[in-house]
Amino acid sequence: MDQLTTFFSMGSYGAYVWPSYLLTAAVMLSLLLTTLQRLRRNQAELAELESLKTVDKQQELQEKAVRS
Repeated sequence: MDQLTTFFSMGSYGAYVWPSYLLTAAVMLSLLLTTLQRLRRNQAELAELESLKTVDKQQELQEKAVRS
């Protein structure tokens, strides 16, 4: 148990080291979550744009059929 306490105290620098690890983990987690949120938003926007493109092509084909 004494070895574990010594490890966590890190030669009296533990009060600085462990909070910095926690802060780094929190920042990295927030970056991951933000990136995933943006990815989902961009995928939804892409799907919407692709569906609009499909609708435009269908309308274009219908207009060509009417002209013929």
